[in-house]
Amino acid sequence: MKLLREPLLHFALAGAALFAAHSLIDRAGYQAETVEPITITDGDVRWMVETWRRQWLREPQPAEVQAMIADLVEEEILAREAIEMGLEQDDTVVRRRLAQKLSFLVEDTSRLVGPTEDELRAFHAAHADRFETGPTVSFTQVFFNPSSRSNPEADARATLAALRGDVTAAANLGDRLLVDGDFRDLDRETIASIFGPEFGDAVFAQAPGSWSGPIASGYGQHLVFVSATTPAKAQPFDDVRDAVTAEWWREKEDAARRDYMALLRKKYPVEIDPAVRALLDGDSAQDLAQK
Repeated sequence: MKLLREPLLHFALAGAALFAAHSLIDRAGYQAETVEPITITDGDVRWMVETWRRQWLREPQPAEVQAMIADLVEEEILAREAIEMGLEQDDTVVRRRLAQKLSFLVEDTSRLVGPTEDELRAFHAAHADRFETGPTVSFTQVFFNPSSRSNPEADARATLAALRGDVTAAANLGDRLLVDGDFRDLDRETIASIFGPEFGDAVFAQAPGSWSGPIASGYGQHLVFVSATTPAKAQPFDDVRDAVTAEWWREKEDAARRDYMALLRKKYPVEIDPAVRALLDGDSAQDLAQK
């Protein structure tokens, strides 16, 4: 410990640090002559300005543009030095970001050639079910609250026997619920958002014209009277052109990514450790190793 307080040791350590720093600067200066310079293009600036505009809903001031350019230069310098030092290795965040960026690049290249009118119409015809209006249902529900009843399911069954198809009598039965008792032309997703997906499936399974239940929801128990159902209906191409185009692009991007991954899997063999293989079924392990 006494040695650590010696001035001579401090001087020696400081000298060593200065020598190391000087060596690094000299080496960096030498390498700077051979390293590709950082280039900031007009496209870089336009991208930064557009990002700023979307975030702040206004045009950036000249001083703010200058600050963005300075930040971009500093970021590029630090990123290059970090890669030079190998800091990107074994970094989950960096690895995922690079994989995501490459995926975006592959998807972007698939958009170089757009679809023709005939291709879109053929795609719509081949996948007409994707562009249908969904089926809807109109129904009345009577609610039985588990918070105020000892056996809401039994009470619902007893009430069901008394209703016998009389919809008008339902207004005076059951318990108060914040949502309406009557619903018209709702699709499955809307019903699921109100009562839960299982309730929606059960309602669509009921035949119109009679009471049924009890059907459970996130609120409690319900009796349901389905008054009408509307089947799914195909939509004309001209009415769903935008949706068809978006779906066409999505499939093309997916296909481009699959094809690219197939090529990369041939380039980068995958070996599955026995301990990891034990976590996979036979087909999964074989697919990962051979794709």
